[in-house]
Amino acid sequence: MESDHERLFLAEHRLPRITDVELELLRSALVEACARVTARGNHVRYLRSTFLPGRDRLLSYFLAGSVEVVRSVAEIAQAPMDVLELAVDLEN
Repeated sequence: MESDHERLFLAEHRLPRITDVELELLRSALVEACARVTARGNHVRYLRSTFLPGRDRLLSYFLAGSVEVVRSVAEIAQAPMDVLELAVDLEN
């Protein structure tokens, strides 16, 4: 459940020539980095990622209080984000 202070963020990673194994390692690194950042007192939750193989892009979704918290996740996971933006999820 999303708190009043958490917002949805979308990160785009450009990943040419990435393998399925490397994608899974990256996902695991993002999950672990979220746990480390949360343990330090800045709640962040990894929600999911979608890979677009034709464009070599991975789109990752996070719930966090600020963009800086999500950036710290990327640094810890060693997963540079080419784009990081506040997002609005449109549900049915």
